[in-house]
Amino acid sequence: MLEWVVERLIGLLGPIAQLQKDKRELADNALRAVSQALNETFLYYRDFEASQAIDPQREAQLVRLWSAAAIPLRHIDAELAGVCEHKAEYWVNPRSWDHQKIEQFGIGLENVRERYRSMLAP
Repeated sequence: MLEWVVERLIGLLGPIAQLQKDKRELADNALRAVSQALNETFLYYRDFEASQAIDPQREAQLVRLWSAAAIPLRHIDAELAGVCEHKAEYWVNPRSWDHQKIEQFGIGLENVRERYRSMLAP
């Protein structure tokens, strides 16, 4: 009987290891998506400051990037996933958001970057 239990426990090691690997990959994919959205947003602001020109195509791209980041992130940090979804809503029409609303939803770029960096730490 003990031998049977030990064999079953040993048999579970593979699936457990695979689950841990899958969870790491999911987290990495979520963080990669947030990183891309953050980087593209910082690049957009850099270019905007240099030219003072609004780029609707890039703003539409930011909507898609922040929305895409929210999807895998919901499995590892639902609250930050919500922040990413609000970032997407912001980029649909950024001129309709005032500073108070940005603070209320916690979507300030530095705030999101700090949360992202805290997730990078093991």
